[in-house]
Amino acid sequence: MRFHRVLASAAVALSSCVPVAWSTGFGVNAHIPSNAVADRIQSGGIEWVRIDFLWSMAEPEADVYDWSVYDALVDRLEARGLKIYSGLGSTPAWATNGPETSGVPEDVDQWREFCYLAARRYAGRIRAWGLWNEPNLGQFWNGTRQDYIDIILVPGAEAIRLADPSALICAPDLAHLSSADWADWLRATIDAAGDSLDVVTQHVYPSDGWASEVTYDLETGGPFPFSPPAVERVLQDSGWWRRPFWLTETGVESERWGERRQATFVGELLSQWFDPGRGHRSWVDRLFFYEMNDGPSPSSYTFGLIAGSPDFTPKEAYLTYSRFIEEAAVDDAEMVSFDVPRFFRQGEVVRSEITFRNTGTTSWSTEELTALSAEIDSLSWSVVVEQLAAGESVGPGEIHRFNLVITPPAAAKGIGSNPVLKLRMERETSWPFGDLLRREVVLTYLDPPEVINDPAPVVVGRGRSATLTVEAAGFEPLTYRWLRNGIELADGDLWSGSDTAELTVTALSYEVAAFYQCIVSNQVGEAISAPAAVFIDQPPRHGSGRVTPNPVNRPPQTDLGGIRFTGPPERR
Repeated sequence: MRFHRVLASAAVALSSCVPVAWSTGFGVNAHIPSNAVADRIQSGGIEWVRIDFLWSMAEPEADVYDWSVYDALVDRLEARGLKIYSGLGSTPAWATNGPETSGVPEDVDQWREFCYLAARRYAGRIRAWGLWNEPNLGQFWNGTRQDYIDIILVPGAEAIRLADPSALICAPDLAHLSSADWADWLRATIDAAGDSLDVVTQHVYPSDGWASEVTYDLETGGPFPFSPPAVERVLQDSGWWRRPFWLTETGVESERWGERRQATFVGELLSQWFDPGRGHRSWVDRLFFYEMNDGPSPSSYTFGLIAGSPDFTPKEAYLTYSRFIEEAAVDDAEMVSFDVPRFFRQGEVVRSEITFRNTGTTSWSTEELTALSAEIDSLSWSVVVEQLAAGESVGPGEIHRFNLVITPPAAAKGIGSNPVLKLRMERETSWPFGDLLRREVVLTYLDPPEVINDPAPVVVGRGRSATLTVEAAGFEPLTYRWLRNGIELADGDLWSGSDTAELTVTALSYEVAAFYQCIVSNQVGEAISAPAAVFIDQPPRHGSGRVTPNPVNRPPQTDLGGIRFTGPPERR
């Protein structure tokens, strides 16, 4: 089956419950935290949690899914107002000829479908998805760099974007080791797949236990031509500079360096990158310490900010982190809604809106030189933002709606160039902050495809047939491509009409129960329908969340859209 890259075209709305005193710049690695650990994360003011989402656990056999651990975990973290960064990875034994957990998937569509189902199940609940952990280390990834890009990163990003356009795509979460060739990996990843990413991520640990070494690796690099470069230099050379960067692992072990030294590391690193007056040292947008709690014994690992079970006693490093968060002055922003269209007519002036929530601890105002930065990479287009009015202020937790006026070129010479509109909050005196929003815009003199009516969800008895219909308009001829769980369909024994506006699913069984979407295309571009679920009107096998082999278990009550999910632990 072939898969076509899809440009999702929908207005995105994100729900959020942001405690006003917290800033979303701070996170922690927690694998699969228990209730007691989640309570410590919340009470410390830490808002982002990086968890492990293991393919091998969620799909232990081909097409047999068990979401029970992840359903409970997302509920647990969400109930505490915590935001989730979920790292996908760990190949099941059945999906590879290589080693279990690190082997290259034999069929890229199996990985693609898993990513789609994960993102669809937790759409709007898991804020960010990482695509594999430290793929430049053989213990985590047994394939080549190109295998990672072609089989994991690009297909996974496409599937997640299709299932949840609001989610952030993060990668490559590299181990910052010269022996693991991190610099070439990072350059190659951004060059080949930068358009697939929202955030570049990296892991940097000190060998001497001091924060200054992490800062040195990030912004200075080695003094000799053959020394590894600074991360900053690689981001500049690759064109990622001034786009979101997260340090998603860093830390020191208290057993090796002592609890006082561990706390000093935490406090100094935070001060070097998040204290006021740090100047250009503002380009680490989020920081995740490794990790929240120690292992079951001192001989396992002691990176934890708190001790291990059963008491999870806070260490000095946890108290240092919590105090810094409580007092920090941090700029941050989260997009709430976005209505910029993809298609424009020649000379057409379009007014659009974008709404941000202030998720930092500072206020936005003209006196503080806060503005929405908007640029488009074409001289023939223009974009103007109506900024904050004089005397207007947006406090922590509050939202503000910015109006945009976008004018494409009047001449047809701009047709076919498809420039990218980029939007991000910034202060004139500091680094941009919040998530970067990117939207490819298309200039056309023809009617683009538009989905008028999405296919409706279907609940049908086993063995019966179901029909899904999409209604679309636009410059003729229109072409249609149906997807099942993000994978393009072809007519056969189970499906017919895969290239028409009406798809028929025959001999309905668990094999065909799934999410279906239709891509409608014409000479101008493409549009995609909302996903429609086909459910079997028969309860799944008794148990908490286990489904055989239907990945789309029918939800309780009558809400056919409430599909959800998340993942376990992984040691460095």
